[in-house]
Amino acid sequence: MRTIFGAMNEHVLFSGTPESERILLQALEHMRRQTAYQLHKMKQEKQFSDVDWDMLNEYLPEKLVQEMDVHRRTSIHRRLCALPDFAEDLLLNSYRKNTITDIELKEIPSICETESIPIDVILEERKSTIRHIVLPVMDLRSNDKKENTQFRNELTIRFLTALLVDYEKQWYLGMIRRRTLYILIKSVEKAKHQHSLKLHWKLIVEHFRLSKWLQNLMRLDCVKWINKESNKLLFDHIFLTIELTLVAFHSTQTRMDNIRKQFPELANIGKRIWNKVYAETHLYHLTATYILLDLQQSYEACWRIHMTKRCAQMLLKYESKTITELYETGMLGHSVYSHILELIEKKSLKLEFYRVSMVHGHLKAIENPFDLLPLFRSLPNHEKTRWQTIMKAKHRWFQPNQILLEKGQRVSTAYLITRGIVECKIDTMPIYYRLGNIVGIDALFSQDFLAHDTYRVSSGLLEAYCIDGILLNQFLKDETLAPSIYREIALHVLSNKYQTRLKLNRLQLRLLVHKRAKFYWNESDISIQLKENQRLFILAGYVTHLFNGQNNKYESIQLQIFDNEVEIVLNSSTVAYSWMDEDEEFSIKDTNLTVHFPLQSYDLLSNNLLYPEYLSQVTQFPER
Repeated sequence: MRTIFGAMNEHVLFSGTPESERILLQALEHMRRQTAYQLHKMKQEKQFSDVDWDMLNEYLPEKLVQEMDVHRRTSIHRRLCALPDFAEDLLLNSYRKNTITDIELKEIPSICETESIPIDVILEERKSTIRHIVLPVMDLRSNDKKENTQFRNELTIRFLTALLVDYEKQWYLGMIRRRTLYILIKSVEKAKHQHSLKLHWKLIVEHFRLSKWLQNLMRLDCVKWINKESNKLLFDHIFLTIELTLVAFHSTQTRMDNIRKQFPELANIGKRIWNKVYAETHLYHLTATYILLDLQQSYEACWRIHMTKRCAQMLLKYESKTITELYETGMLGHSVYSHILELIEKKSLKLEFYRVSMVHGHLKAIENPFDLLPLFRSLPNHEKTRWQTIMKAKHRWFQPNQILLEKGQRVSTAYLITRGIVECKIDTMPIYYRLGNIVGIDALFSQDFLAHDTYRVSSGLLEAYCIDGILLNQFLKDETLAPSIYREIALHVLSNKYQTRLKLNRLQLRLLVHKRAKFYWNESDISIQLKENQRLFILAGYVTHLFNGQNNKYESIQLQIFDNEVEIVLNSSTVAYSWMDEDEEFSIKDTNLTVHFPLQSYDLLSNNLLYPEYLSQVTQFPER
């Protein structure tokens, strides 16, 4: 009797009437179309510009149905593929298309100077009427220092609580893994006890550090198997770094703006204290964004996998809601619904809990740091190989916040940055150096200079090559590399010694030295005419100034600005640069220094990009 009943259930499970099969196929076709619309909308968003769409095929409805057929021994996928394809132009007309004209990033600046937001100014959007509708019913502001501190602490706790809820929402939407969520929750809870955003950031940065185990493995890179395993572990570590940075503070400024707009009374209670908290969150927002920009270009393969995995998790969430809607409306039977939902959950769990997996045929490889350096990019292959051999022994990893150079000390080693960011604070204003910069090269080149300031690794790993005096001389003797090295030295000397005279920031000085200034090197006793107000920067050797039959000698290192036309004689020892006042004006007015980061926090994305069209919003989130 049990056998007959089981056979009947088997028959009901794997076959049905022609009418029920037609309804089933139409329901799955609806799911396929809805997902196709969703995928097409994702492709129009800058948020997903780095996704590998071929890898995403593993998570589409066609693949789910195909896997269901294998488990249930049916042929639904074949019949689904036999349905007529829907017109591609329907995708274009099904919603208002967002035209993306600039999803490619401009070149990320190698030097970035940031200034803190003035704490006495409330940042408001144009045409905002918030300040006109907020009525100061009572003035709760106080000059009492203790009371102000307590109010700031309370405001910080409120903001950290908002961040905590935000992290849980992002996990619910499939944008982060549970492991990452637990790290963030633990960090926020500790920071709330100390009323400190700084502690929250510090605890997150601790997870960016390389473990001693991984450091020891990476030192044994001469063994092929060990090198392969250490690359896998490093890949997973960078993956977690990207995820934590992207979630933790990249969206903080948006959070503060939303709180100010939705609850303007908070800012009205104590504007000065509110602005201090806002300025602090803005600083962490800038730091996180700049770290993300560097990670995006430094670890392209890891970044692409992360964004694809992030997109896949969101897509599976969307498919789960779509198929649940089909089941709840009666369009889909319980058996098919259960099978497809189980497959979706298995894929989601694998994305969330297992180690980062790669597509078949792809390895967890970190790009060779030498290949990233622009200094060697234009060399012939045989020269590249020679320099790569020389530089390999100079390669080093540095942990977050590790000090490289101390202010006022003599420099015996400069650092050529290949991945990561070096931070230097001058008058409380942080300056960030990244790929291609050689920090400390000015003091290494001239023994008359000391380290201009304290240079430390910013919040993230640093990969760099150590440059000593011997290697620097090798660079300067190479006719191909010498001009680039002299430009780097000139940039750092001008930035650290003459910036106040030139009124240019470091990025503008880089543009001036690289694009506008004339370079003189290996010139044998030639004469040049300099116009009124023309600048002459003598980096090495000396020049002779001919004036009224007299010869005035100018030694390096110095910057001269002449009041009238002069004749200058160069010699074989001279290394110098000259430029006009107009060149400085050009550098100041250049608009190509602006970089737009194409990543948005989830609340800036349209609702129908996160949920099916029949869901306007998510009203409940699971308890953590």
